[in-house]
Amino acid sequence: MAKPRKKRRQQEEQQRPSQQYDTTFKDWIRKEARNVLPLFLPGAIYEETLDVEIIRPTMRAVKVFKGKYQGDDSIFNVEFETGTDNNLLSRLLIYNAVLYRDHGFPVISIIVYPFRTAMAESPLVIKSGSKNIITFEFEKLPFFLQEAEYYVREHITSMYPVLPTMQGTNHVLMKQAMEELAALYREDEVSLAQQFVWMELLLERTETIAPPEKAEIKKELKMYDPLWENHPKVKKIRAESKAEGEIQASRRMLVNIVKARFPALTELAQQEVTKIDNPGVLDVLAQKISTAPDESMVRWLLSSPAA
Repeated sequence: MAKPRKKRRQQEEQQRPSQQYDTTFKDWIRKEARNVLPLFLPGAIYEETLDVEIIRPTMRAVKVFKGKYQGDDSIFNVEFETGTDNNLLSRLLIYNAVLYRDHGFPVISIIVYPFRTAMAESPLVIKSGSKNIITFEFEKLPFFLQEAEYYVREHITSMYPVLPTMQGTNHVLMKQAMEELAALYREDEVSLAQQFVWMELLLERTETIAPPEKAEIKKELKMYDPLWENHPKVKKIRAESKAEGEIQASRRMLVNIVKARFPALTELAQQEVTKIDNPGVLDVLAQKISTAPDESMVRWLLSSPAA
């Protein structure tokens, strides 16, 4: 029985979703849950954040909140889908069942799609023959289809850090958002810096903003650098953000090389790069793959990145 279990673990590791930006969204929503949860699901009322381990230690749901929906006590499980996860819906179904078991309240699952991608269809229906075994409904919120102008016009500052993921974002809107945040956090430079760090990181990843606009937005962000250039905690936040940005850039470069040379291995590359968090290793691997003679060699390199 040991071998099948080991094989299952290996398959689960290969199918884990991309965690490239999970920390950013997790930190943001935990800070802003009271304000943004009603935006995600009109009628929802936030009450408290729950720290939940679904199945120790491998499955941890970290974006779970308790509140009310249409007058009923409810649990809200928010999942940010930033990569490709073939097991997303089955995993959410597990979360839903365990959270209901532990708390006794209906669980509403919300999938947030920050970046342009194919979206899962609700409901998930599991059948055996003609018998309907499970019907699992969930909510979807694609940030990449939201209009940034609406949130700025309505001064919904809690959503400003994720404006770079939305439609219609430009340097004029972002400048207004930055000025409002600077006024809002004028007595708290650390919180202001964190808002801008989230903006910077998402700006690198998003495809909804043209490169010239990205460059202008970066100029606007840079104007605030003197406010905290000597602040130790802010320096650490920005250094960590820069390091994470470098890792993501190296991962994208490697995947693009594989996609250009051996398209059939693109999905494997997307899975394997999430396991590497060292830019140096990623760059060396990209060099090896760019000169690899055939598909079998690239497959081996992806499976043995340190080789």
